[in-house]
Amino acid sequence: MSSLIHLSLIDEDSYPTMLSGDDESKYQQLLEITEEEAIHWQSIEINLRGFEPALQLWDAIAGNSRLLLIASFNFFPHKLLPPDADISGTFGFFPADMVKDLYNIMQQEYSFDINSLEGQHIIAEIEKDGVDEVNPEAYDLVRDKYFVTFRDAAEQGKSIVVLIEQ
Repeated sequence: MSSLIHLSLIDEDSYPTMLSGDDESKYQQLLEITEEEAIHWQSIEINLRGFEPALQLWDAIAGNSRLLLIASFNFFPHKLLPPDADISGTFGFFPADMVKDLYNIMQQEYSFDINSLEGQHIIAEIEKDGVDEVNPEAYDLVRDKYFVTFRDAAEQGKSIVVLIEQ
């Protein structure tokens, strides 16, 4: 079953620096603010079993920081929720400074050949650690959508929100 991964641009200052309530109510407040203030930029329709390995591959190529994977699923503006928050969905967030740094690396590595010996080694490492195989078409889709979103957000000085609709 496919999921929709929504990538949106937002000014981090749209979010408060403090929220009250339990984790779920804070999460719902973040969703409301995002819905009202963010600009929907890209959507990816893909099965999560294809999305995660593709995102891992793009992350490995673009610096191997694990930031793409972690921040796409479980990162919050102004640290409004802890990493282990008990919430009913996912909320991904990339602050504007992180967007600029990651975009610079993405720009340098965009043309990386995953069919090269180094690319095949990276893929083997990802597949060794997980149950899902890397699909080259899924990788191209994820790389392209993330690249365009990070490029445009960096140019505008915006942050990125990642919401996954399952």
